Amino acid sequence: MEIAFYNELFIVYQKMNVESLENTDLDELLEVINVAFSDYIVPFHLDPDQLKFKILTEGIRLDLSFGVYSSGRLVAFVLHGLNKIGDDLVAYNAATGVVPDYRGRKLVGAMYDKLLPKLNELGVKQMILEVIEGNLPAIRTYEKLGYTVHRKLDCFSGQVETARKNTDIEIREIKEFQWPIFTSFWDIQPSWQNSVKTIANSAGHCRIVGAYEGGMLAGYAVFNPVTRRIQQIAVAQDYRRKGIATNIMNYISETLEQQELVINNVDHTSDRTLSFIKKLGLSFKLAQFEMKRLV
Repeated sequence: MEIAFYNELFIVYQKMNVESLENTDLDELLEVINVAFSDYIVPFHLDPDQLKFKILTEGIRLDLSFGVYSSGRLVAFVLHGLNKIGDDLVAYNAATGVVPDYRGRKLVGAMYDKLLPKLNELGVKQMILEVIEGNLPAIRTYEKLGYTVHRKLDCFSGQVETARKNTDIEIREIKEFQWPIFTSFWDIQPSWQNSVKTIANSAGHCRIVGAYEGGMLAGYAVFNPVTRRIQQIAVAQDYRRKGIATNIMNYISETLEQQELVINNVDHTSDRTLSFIKKLGLSFKLAQFEMKRLV
């Protein structure tokens, strides 16, 4: 796909090509990602290992990710992952970026023009992404592409303030994911980055903690000890308000030597969860919108 731009003042003709990223060198992609996010609303910088980890865990498919090339140089990109949610195949926009000098040229729309036919061929029904609440230019771009806000997600970080433990609760680590049991504890569907598929993709990097009362699993959490991110935490309906989640968080905090913990993408409508996180001593950092569109 070729794009032509005319600058009436300087009579400049410029051709650009939109191509998939499946044959793009990861070092080149990494450089452009970091340039595109160098002036982002929240500081953002990846190293090579972090990019590879993102591609692995978020299920990014470079054949469904596109870039705009100007004279052979990558200047814009969209990264997409694929996953089945329920009965529907869903595409996730894991990152969108344009280097500063090439903004305002509708390059994101040009990449989507190339992407959408591929998604249709695969039978993808829906697309999803997250965008920081205050990033108005990006929100407007996504709205023009047909996205609408589905829900608001809150992000927190901080040190856990140690609370009184329930001594009737036994905390121990679990070797294997017990998804049929874990998902029965849920009230809210996790975001893509905290989904079953994403966690399964990063299983070797995660630890699982279970809380037991009378030998019965009453709650659990999944966390990454390197990034210190709590990816999932839930308590069975009949065991709530007994300090179980607090015991789990105390255990994780002690395991990580009271370092700062991160909990991202908490559904803004989950008042009980938000209240619990604040009582732990974690601070609100930012909010994101989860946006969706049909294919």
